[in-house]
Amino acid sequence: MDFELNWLIDSSVLYRLVLAVLLGGVVGMEREMHGRPAGFRTHIVVCLGATLLMVGSEYYQGHADPEMVFDPNRMAAGIITGIGFLGAGAIIREENMVRGLTTAGCIWFVAGLGIVIGKGLLPLALWGTLLVFVMLVFFRYVESWMSVENYGELSVRMNLESYESIKDRCAEIIRDSEFLVQETRYRVDRVNQEVQLNYVLTYRKGKSQEDLLMTISRLEGIREVKG
Repeated sequence: MDFELNWLIDSSVLYRLVLAVLLGGVVGMEREMHGRPAGFRTHIVVCLGATLLMVGSEYYQGHADPEMVFDPNRMAAGIITGIGFLGAGAIIREENMVRGLTTAGCIWFVAGLGIVIGKGLLPLALWGTLLVFVMLVFFRYVESWMSVENYGELSVRMNLESYESIKDRCAEIIRDSEFLVQETRYRVDRVNQEVQLNYVLTYRKGKSQEDLLMTISRLEGIREVKG
């Protein structure tokens, strides 16, 4: 079988590869600057990899046996499906908080960006990158203006004999601190003579629980307060 090694590629293909590096890097740079788990190089690799696969499938379609049916769109579907594991790895759950969803969305986006670039739809790729960059950079300030509710947990351990009075005082302190109780769970320990109350709270974004915890901790009969 004859084999010919040719290092030259079509200029349009080279443009696509370079553009994948540049545009993937633009999105990844924003993530890197905010210390996200998938940053600059990860986004470039995803975008460039998707572009390579699409360009490769386009090349194969042009050189394959005419009797063979080959659909490059299946390659695009496979890329989007397969990239899910990388996005899942960027999502971190910390107790009642989930982080990394935006980064996972960015990884999914740059995979789609690579597909678009690989198909040669360069204006669409440029506009898509511009819009997502505006969303990541400037919409961060829009979020700060929005009245957003956060969820948090508060755990209070107290002496069993002080339960009734402390429970009522906790309710007053939580209300006065502008927190709302969504759910309350109870645990009674007769051996150690204590009661534990676990509150699920809602509060405005940016509001700290520090003052709430310190105020409750000063009540007589409190053994432990955790937020």
